[in-house]
Amino acid sequence: MMINQQEIEIKENRSFVTCSICKQEIVGKHRFIELAMNYGVICPECDNKFNDDEIELISNLFTAYGGYFGSRKDISENSTHQIMKKLSNLYKANEKNIEVNALDIKVLHQALLHGISPRQIVQGL
Repeated sequence: MMINQQEIEIKENRSFVTCSICKQEIVGKHRFIELAMNYGVICPECDNKFNDDEIELISNLFTAYGGYFGSRKDISENSTHQIMKKLSNLYKANEKNIEVNALDIKVLHQALLHGISPRQIVQGL
C-alpha cells in the first residue's frame, strides 16, 4: 500500500507568544517576568511603558476583572481627553495629588482597558 505524502507550504510566519499585558503578538525580543503565582511574557513596548510593580498590578487586575491593555481603545468613540475627564470626575476636587497606588481599582481597570497608563492618569488628574 502506497501512502501519498504532500508537502505543506507555510505561507506566513506565525507566533504563538503574546504579551501578558497588551496581548499583542511578540516577534523578536521579549522578557519573562514572575506574575503572582505564574510567569508572563512582556513585549518591549509594555516593558518600556510600565515598571515591574505596575506590570504585576496590571496583570492582577486583568486576571481578576478581565480584558487587556488597550482592548477598548479601538471601539471607544471617546478621546483620551474625554476618558480622562470622566475618570477625574470620580475624584473630589480637593484631591489633586493622587498617587498611582491610591487610584481606585475600578477606575484604573477602566483606564487600562482604554489604553491609558497609570502615569497618564496621575498626570491628567
